[in-house]
Formats: sequence, C-alpha cells, structure tokens
Amino acid sequence: MPTVADLCRLYTRLRETDVAHLQDLTGVWGLLSDLSFADLLLYVPEAVEQSSSLVVIGHVRPTTGPTLYRADLVGQIVEPSRQPRIAGCLESGRMIEENIRVGSGREISLKAVPVRHGEDVIAVLARERHRPDERPMSEQERTYLKVFDRFAKMLECGEFPYREEERFPHRTPRVGDGLLLVDRDGRIEFASPNAVSVMHRLGMHRAVVGARIDDSGLAPEVLRSAFAKRSSVIEEVVTKAEVTIVSHCLPLLENGRATGAIILVRDVTDLRRRDRLLVSKDATIREVHHRVKNNLQTISSLLRLQARRLTSDEARAAVGESVRRIAAISVVHEALAQSADHDVSFTEIVGPLVHVVEETVSMPERPLRFQVSGDAGVLPAQVATTLAVVVTELIQNAVDHAFVGSSTPENGSPGRVEILLERQPEVLRIDVIDDGGGLPADFVLSEASGLGLTIVRTFVEVELGGTIILRPGQGAGTVAEIRIPAGRLVSPLGDARDP
Repeated sequence: MPTVADLCRLYTRLRETDVAHLQDLTGVWGLLSDLSFADLLLYVPEAVEQSSSLVVIGHVRPTTGPTLYRADLVGQIVEPSRQPRIAGCLESGRMIEENIRVGSGREISLKAVPVRHGEDVIAVLARERHRPDERPMSEQERTYLKVFDRFAKMLECGEFPYREEERFPHRTPRVGDGLLLVDRDGRIEFASPNAVSVMHRLGMHRAVVGARIDDSGLAPEVLRSAFAKRSSVIEEVVTKAEVTIVSHCLPLLENGRATGAIILVRDVTDLRRRDRLLVSKDATIREVHHRVKNNLQTISSLLRLQARRLTSDEARAAVGESVRRIAAISVVHEALAQSADHDVSFTEIVGPLVHVVEETVSMPERPLRFQVSGDAGVLPAQVATTLAVVVTELIQNAVDHAFVGSSTPENGSPGRVEILLERQPEVLRIDVIDDGGGLPADFVLSEASGLGLTIVRTFVEVELGGTIILRPGQGAGTVAEIRIPAGRLVSPLGDARDP
C-alpha cells in the first residue's frame, strides 16, 4: 500500500514540509480516532489542472468503537459533488459539522476539520461515525468527545501535531490503556476506569479525580516539561515494588498556551519483567558460548602438549589436524559470544578460519596468498559450525595437496587459494579455488579415503543436504564447489536471513 508521502508526491503539489506535517499527523492520529469513537479520513486536493477532486491519503479506524468501513479507502479520488462538506471546509478553512443521510434510513455524523500548516490549509480531517442514538452518553464518552474537539481546534489553528514531536522507540499508551484529563494547574479532572487501576498500582488508593499530578505517583516533571515545550513527553516510572508505568503527556493548547493536558498511562510491569528475563537469558547464552570457546582452547592446548611428546610423525599430523578442527569450531563460538542473537555472519567467520590454516602452513619456502570474496549472509549457529569445519578442511586440503612441498606456480608467484561466497534465494554457494598442481587423473571423490574429505562429504551431504564437487580449475588448480539448499540454512525456529 502506498504511503502518505507516496500519495502526496503522486497527486499533489504539497511542499516537503507540508508532507512531513501530514506524516506527523498520521503517526499519532490513532489517538484522535479513539477519542472520537470514529473513522478518520484524510483528504488533500488533487493537483490536476481544471480539477478540484479530493484524494484520500489516510484512513484510521478506532479501537474504542465500531468502524463504518470494512474496505480501506486510501488512494480513492473523490469528486467535490460527492463530498461538498469536505470541499467547503478546505475552501473556507473552518470546521463543518453535520449529520448526513446515506442509504435508506441511515445517518452518519460528519465533522470536517481543516489541517493548517503555517498560513495554509493543506488537508481536511474527516471524522465519520454513526449518528449518536438517543441513549444518554456516559461521562467517559462525553469527556473523550470534548477532548477530541479540543484537538480538532488545535488542528484548525495549526497547533497539532506538535512542531517538536518526539519519536518514541516503543509503543506508547493508547486511549484504552488509561486516560487522565488534567487542568492547567495540574489537577486531575477526569480519570478513566483503566487509569484509576493504574493509579492504584502506583499506590494511590484515595480518590484520583481532584488530586494533583504531583501526588499521584507519576513523575511530576512530565506535565511541566510538556507545558514548557508545548509538545508531548513520555516518561517511565518504576516504583520500589518494581511496578513500571509508562505515561504519555499531550498538552492541550489554545493560542500557543497550555490550557490542560491528557496523560495516557499504561502498566508495562509484565513487559519489562519479560524484557529483563530475555536480557538475562541472552547474557547467559553468550557466557555459555564464551566458556565453550575457552574450553575448546584448553583442549587444543592439551593436544599440542601431547603432540610434543609423540615420536611418530603420522601421530603428530593427526593431532595437528584435530587441533585445527577444534580451532574452527572455537571461531564460531567466539562470534556467538559477541553476537546479540543466536545467528552469526558467516562471512565474518571465514577470515579467522583462513588465519587458523595460515598459521600452520606459512613458511618462506612455500608462500601462499589467501583471498575471501562475496557474502554468505547470516546463518544459525549449528549450520555455521558445520560449514566452518567444512571450509577449514577444504582450505587445508588445497594447501596440503595443491602445493606439495615447496612447489609453487611456474611463474614463481605465491600460490593462491580463493574462497568465494554467494548467498542466493535458493542456495548458498561456496567455492574454494586454488592454482596448484590440480587433481590426479584417476581421482574420484566418492572413492577418496582421506579423513578430511570424508568429514566434508558427511557434513555437506548428510548434515546439510547439499552437494560437493571437486573439478579441475580453468588452466590449472582445483575447484571445490559446495551447494547448500536454502531450506537447510535455518535454525529450529526457521528464521534464516538473507545478507
């Protein structure tokens, strides 16, 4: 669905500042819809020569009452003859309120409010609701409608939305969570039933109406700050009993002066408790990864000590390979210990993996150059651990067999090992390419008996459901191609992410 900005640029000649003003309005107008128990529609004039049509660029439904419309009206172009009150409001710059008969025996209450920005009326806010029946309205309904009328007057005068509206990082309280109406002296004139319950949670057990905000348990500076800034302010109060209340104060302005305010309040104690539990669990999981990494390093150190005592070259080589594989797994746990979640960027892991192999093969008589390119995206921990071992084995295999002894390419330049990563919607591609001596003429992967390639085939084909191919490179060397289907690149929760 197109945004307010998209529709304004498509149909109107409004300035960017005007568009930003309308975006600010639609960012907070759920409050107005709830206060008026009505659908709100936002109309702007269409910028077409010899046309006075109106375009609906916004539609919001109330959470406190029924809606008039099942369909969304955003993007509809309306002729003035169909909405003469909206056109009249836009032309005169004054509010129009009237009951309109629609269909057979059905009436709706329409209130057209001009939206002023600076000196110009740039849009019309239409409040549409069922015509009130003859039943007497409750005090809460009357209060909400009066508060809406005060906001409508602010819209007509260009005082709402506020010029310095803050953008809050979390969901602010809604009208249904609890509403306090406060006068200019900070005395509570009205409290909704839910607001009374919130005040009781704060420890205020006497009458709420008539009390002062300073005595309510809410942060008193929230009202003073809103009056001083003539803009909305949000605060969070935590009591000694760990009750957490969010309060959102919106001043009611008249000719630039604050004549009162509404304060929306919400009890978020359970949400904050869950947040603390999640933070604690995340910290615990990161600490576990950190300890696993330390334990793996300890095991590696013990194996190195054992290798020094061995007399068999074959045994030393086997222990060295085990140390390298443990180091590859340790790299993943190091990344997980520093990550904010349980997934890691595999591209950032490949660099340390190359360094692990580089430490074991770097020598003057056999210079090698390693290169990593591409992006493998973010992978779950289990998949990343398996692929880390696979990539390490393939790099080591290239070093051990492509560049035997002190052999280097014929031109005397250092040997090259390149790791190519590519994340596609259907598959993850990993290629390990060298420019060494190439494969033996009779090489068959399925018949290879080396432990390294056996590990690689088992992990790729069995664990990850992928494929591996070893083929000659272009001109010289070998290419190891790994393909992992996207369906296997997921955690148990199925939350794989593309780069």
